[in-house]
Amino acid sequence: MLIELALALILAKIMDEIFLRIKQPPVIGEILVGIFFSLFVFFVPSEISFVNYHFSMNLDVNHPAFDFFADMGIIFLLFLSGMETNIGDLKKSGKAAMLTGALGVLVTFSFGFIFALYFLGFSMKQSMVLGTIYTATSVGVTVRTMMDMNILNTRVGNTILTAAVADDVFGIILVTIVLSVGEIIEIAIGLTVFFLIIYILAKYGIIEKIMAHSDNFLHTPFGLVSVAIGIMLLFAYFAQLARIAAITGAFFAGLFVGQSTQERKIIHPLRAIAYGVFIPIFFVKVGVLVDFDLLSHFNPLLLLILPLVFIGKIIGCGLGAKLGGMNMKESFRVGVGMTPEMEVALVIATLAYGSGIFSMAMGSAIIATTIIYVVISSITAPIVLKRLYRGKR
Repeated sequence: MLIELALALILAKIMDEIFLRIKQPPVIGEILVGIFFSLFVFFVPSEISFVNYHFSMNLDVNHPAFDFFADMGIIFLLFLSGMETNIGDLKKSGKAAMLTGALGVLVTFSFGFIFALYFLGFSMKQSMVLGTIYTATSVGVTVRTMMDMNILNTRVGNTILTAAVADDVFGIILVTIVLSVGEIIEIAIGLTVFFLIIYILAKYGIIEKIMAHSDNFLHTPFGLVSVAIGIMLLFAYFAQLARIAAITGAFFAGLFVGQSTQERKIIHPLRAIAYGVFIPIFFVKVGVLVDFDLLSHFNPLLLLILPLVFIGKIIGCGLGAKLGGMNMKESFRVGVGMTPEMEVALVIATLAYGSGIFSMAMGSAIIATTIIYVVISSITAPIVLKRLYRGKR
């Protein structure tokens, strides 16, 4: 277990550096480390004999400790996502940004749902989950491209940035509903109670007050960081009690902590802990879930979801931008800029795999398909954007 964690962390950071140098998302490098582990287990025997000596070649990447680090990576990822969501900007955002985020989620979900239900023969629940996986946008690649072209601070750039925040919020709500477990009545009660508590905490600023009192009372090193992590874990726990995904609780915990004045004191230590230890292990685990023993049963029809998602994002987000007052050219640019997906899509796919909604073979195939979309969208979106802005600066 220790050697697996050590190799995962060291190789992940080496791949991070390589992918940063070639101007590609580091996440892809971390996933490739996991795929390498999966290939190693697939091709290399668990034990090699040399003369009278036996050497173990087993990489136990399914050890509970490895899974714990990966699960914590998911929770930290959504917690930080919540902290970096600016509610003020979301409230002040124009109609175009809100409609772009909402219609982007709705159209993409509908395309995935209908395709899974009628073409893949999935059940209603499975179809909803597959549609949900591809709703969340990650505009990191788009932002970097637009910054390089000096067009980020334009109406299109600002709409994409704000719409991505709205997209995350709508996506998390959809995930909460789709990945809830239990009977319909239990889910309804759990959702009602959870969001009622969220409303009370927001109305009276309880978390912000806890953070302020902790800041005044605690003088131990990183005491405030420990309180923030404790709040994150409590929210995740109560979300599970309400029969909804733990990541929903972590996201809302991040929203509350991120609105406190103490946010600037803790964000860097939290990022160091999350991106230094837990989040890389999660993305390595994503790669490991591409099981080459199971991929022999891969259904090629599943790959048709890739162009559907790409088109769905362009149509949904572009339509939202158009209804928000943009012209056709600007709307199309917004749609293309919203096509990349990254962390949240992989989180939802991983949670779906672990929840048993799909068979192991289908779950592994969906993970592989999601990784393919992440890679393709990260490469194609900047190329298309540059062509759309050809001659402009």
